[in-house]
Amino acid sequence: MQIRIDNSSNRPVYQQIIDQVKRDIALGRLIKDDKLPTVRELAAQLAINPNTIAKAYRQMEGEGIIVTRPGAGAFVANLDSSLSRVVRKKLLSDVLERIAVEAYHMQIDRQTLLELFNNAAEKFNVPPRKG
Repeated sequence: MQIRIDNSSNRPVYQQIIDQVKRDIALGRLIKDDKLPTVRELAAQLAINPNTIAKAYRQMEGEGIIVTRPGAGAFVANLDSSLSRVVRKKLLSDVLERIAVEAYHMQIDRQTLLELFNNAAEKFNVPPRKG
């Protein structure tokens, strides 16, 4: 797992970690039961406070993205079973709201935003709506 922190970003570091883990899962770079680095390992690798890593891991565990096994570490969860459709929809809604705010401030019109979204959906093979 390769995580890069953008110190010029207005996004908190712990959130950047969460975003990148979620992206790696979406891209298939991380799959169910893959072990994540320990808090100390990742903190040393990124040269940041271990509490920041711990905060990211706690939030991901709360969202059902990862599971922590005592004495074994943190692992990618089985997302099909750990996140209900309602929870996944809420998480995605939060992300889309942030994107809409950014688009507004960048003066991106709705049509362009939809085109960008559709391109991203195609890139990641998001399936069409069922039924």
